[in-house]
Amino acid sequence: MKFRDKFMQQPKRSHWEAAMRLVRYIKTNPGQGILLSNKKSLELEAFCDSDWAAYPNTRRSSAEAEYRSMAGVVVEVIWLVGVLKELNVNVATPVKLHCDSKAALQIAANPIFHERTKHIEIDCHFVRERIKSGMILSTYVNTNQQPTGILTKGLGAASHHMLLSKLGVFNVYSD
Repeated sequence: MKFRDKFMQQPKRSHWEAAMRLVRYIKTNPGQGILLSNKKSLELEAFCDSDWAAYPNTRRSSAEAEYRSMAGVVVEVIWLVGVLKELNVNVATPVKLHCDSKAALQIAANPIFHERTKHIEIDCHFVRERIKSGMILSTYVNTNQQPTGILTKGLGAASHHMLLSKLGVFNVYSD
Protein backbone atom coordinates (compact mmCIF):
# COMPACT_ATOMS: atom_id res chain seq x y z
CA MET A 1 0.00 0.00 0.00
CA LYS A 2 1.39 3.39 -0.97
CA PHE A 3 1.83 6.07 1.67
CA ARG A 4 -0.89 8.32 0.23
CA ASP A 5 -3.36 5.44 -0.16
CA LYS A 6 -3.06 4.64 3.54
CA PHE A 7 -4.80 7.87 4.46
CA MET A 8 -7.41 7.52 1.72
CA GLN A 9 -8.44 4.09 3.01
CA GLN A 10 -8.30 4.91 6.72
CA PRO A 11 -8.76 8.66 7.19
CA LYS A 12 -8.61 10.07 10.69
CA ARG A 13 -10.35 13.03 12.27
CA SER A 14 -7.17 15.09 11.84
CA HIS A 15 -7.33 14.47 8.07
CA TRP A 16 -10.94 15.66 7.98
CA GLU A 17 -10.05 18.79 9.96
CA ALA A 18 -7.14 19.56 7.62
CA ALA A 19 -9.39 19.14 4.58
CA MET A 20 -12.03 21.42 6.09
CA ARG A 21 -9.39 24.04 6.90
CA LEU A 22 -8.35 23.97 3.25
CA VAL A 23 -11.97 24.32 2.07
CA ARG A 24 -12.49 27.31 4.42
CA TYR A 25 -9.32 28.94 3.07
CA ILE A 26 -10.44 28.51 -0.54
CA LYS A 27 -13.95 29.73 0.29
CA THR A 28 -12.69 32.93 1.95
CA ASN A 29 -10.20 33.66 -0.88
CA PRO A 30 -12.10 32.93 -4.13
CA GLY A 31 -10.33 35.63 -6.12
CA GLN A 32 -6.76 34.49 -5.56
CA GLY A 33 -4.88 33.79 -8.73
CA ILE A 34 -1.79 34.40 -10.79
CA LEU A 35 -1.88 36.93 -13.61
CA LEU A 36 -0.06 35.58 -16.65
CA SER A 37 1.53 38.11 -18.96
CA ASN A 38 0.88 38.20 -22.71
CA LYS A 39 4.46 39.28 -23.49
CA LYS A 40 6.42 37.36 -26.10
CA SER A 41 9.41 37.25 -23.75
CA LEU A 42 9.56 35.72 -20.31
CA GLU A 43 11.94 35.71 -17.35
CA LEU A 44 11.67 32.47 -15.42
CA GLU A 45 12.74 32.03 -11.83
CA ALA A 46 12.91 28.64 -10.17
CA PHE A 47 13.06 27.68 -6.52
CA CYS A 48 14.24 24.43 -4.99
CA ASP A 49 13.88 23.14 -1.48
CA SER A 50 13.89 19.80 0.24
CA ASP A 51 12.27 18.41 3.36
CA TRP A 52 14.89 15.75 3.96
CA ALA A 53 14.02 15.22 7.62
CA ALA A 54 10.52 14.01 6.78
CA TYR A 55 11.88 10.72 5.46
CA PRO A 56 14.16 9.25 8.15
CA ASN A 57 14.58 5.91 6.34
CA THR A 58 15.96 7.43 3.13
CA ARG A 59 17.82 10.57 4.20
CA ARG A 60 21.58 10.74 3.99
CA SER A 61 22.16 14.44 4.50
CA SER A 62 20.49 17.76 4.04
CA ALA A 63 23.01 18.84 1.41
CA GLU A 64 22.40 15.73 -0.70
CA ALA A 65 18.63 16.12 -0.49
CA GLU A 66 18.87 19.80 -1.40
CA TYR A 67 21.18 19.04 -4.33
CA ARG A 68 18.89 16.32 -5.64
CA SER A 69 16.05 18.80 -5.37
CA MET A 70 18.15 21.29 -7.34
CA ALA A 71 18.76 18.70 -10.07
CA GLY A 72 15.03 17.92 -10.23
CA VAL A 73 14.19 21.59 -10.65
CA VAL A 74 16.79 21.94 -13.43
CA VAL A 75 15.10 19.04 -15.26
CA GLU A 76 11.74 20.82 -14.95
CA VAL A 77 13.23 24.12 -16.15
CA ILE A 78 14.68 22.43 -19.24
CA TRP A 79 11.29 20.88 -20.00
CA LEU A 80 9.40 24.15 -19.43
CA VAL A 81 11.81 26.17 -21.59
CA GLY A 82 11.34 23.60 -24.37
CA VAL A 83 7.55 23.83 -24.16
CA LEU A 84 7.64 27.63 -24.15
CA LYS A 85 9.95 27.69 -27.19
CA GLU A 86 7.49 25.44 -29.05
CA LEU A 87 4.82 28.05 -28.22
CA ASN A 88 7.10 30.80 -29.65
CA VAL A 89 7.73 32.35 -26.23
CA ASN A 90 11.27 33.60 -25.78
CA VAL A 91 12.73 32.73 -22.39
CA ALA A 92 15.48 34.96 -21.04
CA THR A 93 18.52 33.10 -19.83
CA PRO A 94 20.01 32.38 -17.48
CA VAL A 95 17.04 31.15 -15.49
CA LYS A 96 17.62 32.05 -11.86
CA LEU A 97 17.53 29.01 -9.59
CA HIS A 98 17.07 30.03 -5.96
CA CYS A 99 18.19 27.64 -3.25
CA ASP A 100 18.31 28.05 0.54
CA SER A 101 21.15 25.57 1.01
CA LYS A 102 24.63 27.07 0.93
CA ALA A 103 26.09 23.56 0.93
CA ALA A 104 24.17 22.59 -2.22
CA LEU A 105 25.16 25.83 -3.93
CA GLN A 106 28.79 25.17 -3.03
CA ILE A 107 28.60 21.67 -4.54
CA ALA A 108 27.17 23.20 -7.72
CA ALA A 109 29.94 25.78 -7.92
CA ASN A 110 32.86 23.48 -7.06
CA PRO A 111 34.19 21.54 -10.07
CA ILE A 112 36.12 19.12 -7.86
CA PHE A 113 34.33 15.98 -6.68
CA HIS A 114 34.85 14.69 -3.18
CA GLU A 115 34.04 11.32 -1.63
CA ARG A 116 31.05 12.97 0.03
CA THR A 117 29.48 13.78 -3.35
CA LYS A 118 30.35 10.54 -5.14
CA HIS A 119 26.82 9.13 -4.79
CA ILE A 120 25.29 12.21 -6.44
CA GLU A 121 27.96 12.58 -9.13
CA ILE A 122 25.52 12.34 -12.06
CA ASP A 123 23.34 15.08 -10.57
CA CYS A 124 26.47 17.18 -10.01
CA HIS A 125 27.55 16.89 -13.65
CA PHE A 126 24.04 17.59 -14.86
CA VAL A 127 23.52 20.78 -12.82
CA ARG A 128 27.07 22.07 -13.38
CA GLU A 129 26.75 21.64 -17.16
CA ARG A 130 23.58 23.78 -17.17
CA ILE A 131 25.26 26.44 -15.04
CA LYS A 132 28.38 26.43 -17.25
CA SER A 133 26.28 26.68 -20.44
CA GLY A 134 24.55 29.80 -19.09
CA MET A 135 21.10 28.26 -18.94
CA ILE A 136 20.96 28.31 -15.11
CA LEU A 137 22.23 30.83 -12.57
CA SER A 138 22.18 29.44 -9.03
CA THR A 139 21.57 31.97 -6.27
CA TYR A 140 21.10 31.87 -2.52
CA VAL A 141 17.80 32.79 -0.91
CA ASN A 142 17.27 32.98 2.84
CA THR A 143 15.03 30.21 4.18
CA ASN A 144 12.53 32.80 5.50
CA GLN A 145 12.25 34.28 1.99
CA GLN A 146 11.96 30.90 0.24
CA PRO A 147 8.56 30.81 -1.54
CA THR A 148 8.50 27.01 -1.50
CA GLY A 149 7.96 27.24 2.26
CA ILE A 150 4.31 27.97 1.56
CA LEU A 151 3.98 24.42 0.23
CA THR A 152 6.07 22.63 2.87
CA LYS A 153 5.60 24.43 6.19
CA GLY A 154 2.82 25.54 8.47
CA LEU A 155 3.15 29.31 8.41
CA GLY A 156 1.66 32.20 10.29
CA ALA A 157 -0.67 34.56 8.42
CA ALA A 158 1.96 37.27 7.85
CA SER A 159 4.54 34.84 6.42
CA HIS A 160 1.87 33.13 4.34
CA HIS A 161 0.73 36.40 2.72
CA MET A 162 4.32 37.58 2.17
CA LEU A 163 5.22 34.35 0.35
CA LEU A 164 2.01 34.48 -1.69
CA SER A 165 3.02 37.92 -2.94
CA LYS A 166 6.52 36.63 -3.81
CA LEU A 167 4.87 33.93 -5.92
CA GLY A 168 2.79 36.53 -7.76
CA VAL A 169 -0.50 35.37 -6.22
CA PHE A 170 -2.99 38.16 -5.64
CA ASN A 171 -6.73 38.71 -5.26
CA VAL A 172 -8.26 39.52 -8.64
CA TYR A 173 -11.22 41.19 -6.88
CA SER A 174 -9.11 43.73 -4.98
CA ASP A 175 -8.36 47.19 -6.32
